[in-house]
Amino acid sequence: MKDIFTFRLNSYLYPFVMWIFVLYLILISAYTTRFIIQLKILNNIESYYDRQLNSFDKKGDTFENK
Repeated sequence: MKDIFTFRLNSYLYPFVMWIFVLYLILISAYTTRFIIQLKILNNIESYYDRQLNSFDKKGDTFENK
């Protein structure tokens, strides 16, 4: 006798696997975006302090004189 199921296993697993894959891609893109933003922030902070130090050097001011 042939077993009759109310749903086919292949058609049930495909959307499940697809959503797991989509979740995986979302996590990778979120991590990558966060990492890129973090690098940009660190670069901006470093360039800001470099500009501040260069302006002190051009003026001849030092931290010890203040």
